[in-house]
Amino acid sequence: MLYRVLLVSETVAAVERSPLMLADILGASERNNRRDMIGSAMMFHEGQAAMMLEGMRADLDRLIARLLSDGRHRNLKIVEDRPIVHRRVAEPVKLNAMSPHQAGEYLGGRRLDQLAASVLERLLSCDGLRVSSCAV
Repeated sequence: MLYRVLLVSETVAAVERSPLMLADILGASERNNRRDMIGSAMMFHEGQAAMMLEGMRADLDRLIARLLSDGRHRNLKIVEDRPIVHRRVAEPVKLNAMSPHQAGEYLGGRRLDQLAASVLERLLSCDGLRVSSCAV
């Protein structure tokens, strides 16, 4: 059975502003998620990271354990964890981002951890916010 997990964490060391750190995160995510057949979408905004992860339960649990021990994240919060019938994101890793105008429009001054699960899922699923995909 497939599951979808939405989570938000605080990022450490200005992850979202460091191209080298982002490249490292995207590369490791692509390798690990491809191996474990996990689809993922992520977004960084104002010191927070939001992720949507889809895959088999055991694979998602291992990934969440890695995130909990990753020093680039703290205060990891699972927003939603539920079984799904089909995937919304098939790529091993997809990076979404918002311009300041889009952030104002979509977030209305809220932080990522203040969004309802349905809003967070829409943002992470939105191809209009896609920056890159590491899937070949």
